[in-house]
Amino acid sequence: MKKIDVALTWHNRTNEKFIGWLKRECEYRHLAFLLITRKNVESTISELEKSKLKIQFMLDNQADYFDPKDPFVRLCYAVKDAGGYVVCDPDDARHSSNKAITHYELLKVNIPVPFTVVVRNWEPKNFRLTKEELKNLKKPFIIKPATGFGQRGVVKDAKGSIEEIAGARHYNEGDDFLLQEKIEPVTLGDKMAWFRVYYLFGEIIPCWWNTNNGWYGHISLREMYNYKLLPLARITSEIARITNMEFFTTEIAMTNDKEKKFVSIDYVNDQPDLCVLGEKAGGGPVPSVVEHIAERIAGIAWRISKGFSLNIHRSIWLGKAILEDSSI
Repeated sequence: MKKIDVALTWHNRTNEKFIGWLKRECEYRHLAFLLITRKNVESTISELEKSKLKIQFMLDNQADYFDPKDPFVRLCYAVKDAGGYVVCDPDDARHSSNKAITHYELLKVNIPVPFTVVVRNWEPKNFRLTKEELKNLKKPFIIKPATGFGQRGVVKDAKGSIEEIAGARHYNEGDDFLLQEKIEPVTLGDKMAWFRVYYLFGEIIPCWWNTNNGWYGHISLREMYNYKLLPLARITSEIARITNMEFFTTEIAMTNDKEKKFVSIDYVNDQPDLCVLGEKAGGGPVPSVVEHIAERIAGIAWRISKGFSLNIHRSIWLGKAILEDSSI
């Protein structure tokens, strides 16, 4: 039987820097690496199911758990069923990527979320919001599918008419939809207080994220202290606890009101964007952050290959301090 220490599922753009970094880190640790794309996913599944191949550790970046024909879903379960370690576990990923489920789980543990009306897929096509719901949603508000991703099917400036809601739901009539209060973030210094926070096996990596142009910036120690951003770590850590997810990003914003509270916006993105700046028009993740993720993933895979405990502790990984900054 052929054995692979680390596998990565990926789309067909195989020249991304993350792949090269992960390969390099695997080579350092003498770990056999396999890249799985649309071209070889079916053959890989066949080898797994015939016990000709064993994948010890796999980072999934492709599975769509709400597409019954998606081969990457079958691949994740094939690896899991054969005793391999899948990041993230298929059952946890399927559960947490449904925003209609995660929304209520966050409410139960008192994580602030926008006011939301969940419209179930069996609701009539002429679903109408009550006056109280419209008042709490305010105008404009957001409409998004519960199992959507990548901004697909999202209406950003909804006013609340019957026709508008019905039109948005037509994107996927078998899905639930969230009608959600639109959060306007405060500005901190010269940055929008909207954050995309990575969670990676206990490590929390907070980043600025500009929703208008896709710009990322790695938060520094000084920014964490000056702007009192520690709640980003608490909220992200709590989301990890209740969802049992090992690698994801979450969107959090600081509201532009008297309370200046932190609000969880998009809950759990189980396949974080790893296409670095310079390779993706309009912005992208910080290269040093993505390179660090590759190193950490390989390190976790190495521990698993040796039968060691993952030994996960909460930590925060911040951006490098500016050497001339005497206030640090």
